[in-house]
Amino acid sequence: MTPTPATDDQRLAAQGDLHELIRIARERGELEVIKGVNTYLEMGALYELSLRDRYPPLLLFEDIPGYPKGHRVLMNVRFSRIFQSDLSLDALKKFRARRRWEADPIPPEYVTSGPITENIVRGKDVNIRAFPAGHWHEHDGGPYIGTECLIINKDPDSDWVNLGTYRTQVQDEKTLTVFIEPGKHGSVIREKYWAKGQACPMVVCVGQAPILGVVASTSSKHGMSELDSAGGRLGKPIKVIRGELTGLPIPADAEVAFEGFMPPPSEETRPEGPFAEWPGYYATDAGDEPVVRVGAIYHRNNPILIGQPPAKPTFPGRQPSLAGMAAIWDALEAAGVPGVTGVWKPLGPGVGFMNVISIKQMHPGHAKMAGLVATGAGPSSYMGRITVIVDDDIDVTSTAEVLWALATRWDPKTQTDIIDGCYSGYIDPLISPEKRAVNDHTTARVIMYAVKPYHWKDKFPVVNTVSKDYSQEIETKWKDKLRFLGGNNPNP
Repeated sequence: MTPTPATDDQRLAAQGDLHELIRIARERGELEVIKGVNTYLEMGALYELSLRDRYPPLLLFEDIPGYPKGHRVLMNVRFSRIFQSDLSLDALKKFRARRRWEADPIPPEYVTSGPITENIVRGKDVNIRAFPAGHWHEHDGGPYIGTECLIINKDPDSDWVNLGTYRTQVQDEKTLTVFIEPGKHGSVIREKYWAKGQACPMVVCVGQAPILGVVASTSSKHGMSELDSAGGRLGKPIKVIRGELTGLPIPADAEVAFEGFMPPPSEETRPEGPFAEWPGYYATDAGDEPVVRVGAIYHRNNPILIGQPPAKPTFPGRQPSLAGMAAIWDALEAAGVPGVTGVWKPLGPGVGFMNVISIKQMHPGHAKMAGLVATGAGPSSYMGRITVIVDDDIDVTSTAEVLWALATRWDPKTQTDIIDGCYSGYIDPLISPEKRAVNDHTTARVIMYAVKPYHWKDKFPVVNTVSKDYSQEIETKWKDKLRFLGGNNPNP
């Protein structure tokens, strides 16, 4: 039996509170409690097996061997049916409409205490290894405690507080490494401190309200704090405490937070990786990365750490992100591209490599305008290898429809743009060893205009299909009488 979709009230409550998410999932029969699973490979294998389902259950690992009783790991937060009960273009449109209504940012509210301050461990007593960290895949370079985490730092020249999600490896009891691609906001900020000869204050938060994971992993405007965005989405401020060592805001209801400083790489680095990233490959070998020297740990009683390691993007459970697609659509409209009717990321290429945009063509060059903006806009520029522009009669959520448009409306010679030198990253498997050696992490982009040529689109052959209005009329007429339309009447 397919569970009913979560209500808007349930969804909002679950976004704002990790424990409420677990309660609702348990109530709906969408929580799987698993005891006695090892963090070395076994936990990661069970997680990957769960991704065979389009809507995998929440996995709550308890009684983890080698760790204190009560320390738990929760997985599939982002893919829960509570948040992703309808992966469709209508759901994306509703998400955008709701997000516009919630768009006014609300700054965080500073408080003096919260669940995160139930335990504060300082100095010589700091022990990162007391908390479960998964060695998720066979060739990973070590245990990674940060996969669905918040890396919090603050611009030294302004009030901008940034939240990002970057992989975080445990090095020893008091040291972490954080892998941040050049150009990401977290890297831009830390480099400002290093240029001044200073260590960058940093907090690594592992386990927090789901909304914070969503905003931290979605492209945002330079200078806008994801804490403010999350508050706007929830309709109330995120409560935070000030870190004792850094003064950085730490979510007051978070589960675990590691506070410290990241000195310049010239002062200290550690070998980091390799790590199985979301494109589905080990694209990089181990490399030297800057460290976070952890001086304090904050944690709840019986903390729940969120684990969300990347997996090969062809699994059904590796769903497209409504937030990521909405950000591209918003960028197109902000750039003045008219007539956008759909944005989608097909299952298979993963979160970044391929974007499909549908438009209602209004003028010559309209398709090219949409393609160039979609390829260069912030939310889609990072590793956005393929952009496909289709007409508004194509269902962008249907891979078959998109392939049909490519096969019948795209002329490879005249309806293709290839652009060199575009923004990619270390985890891109297509970066050659020679380019890696000189830190050249750029690749080409292809834009395929699978649209009817504008100047003779009205003379393009008519599509062979029943009109939607007439099809719906006939379905309504016969749906109670025919089993293939959902009716119950047996054949006479």
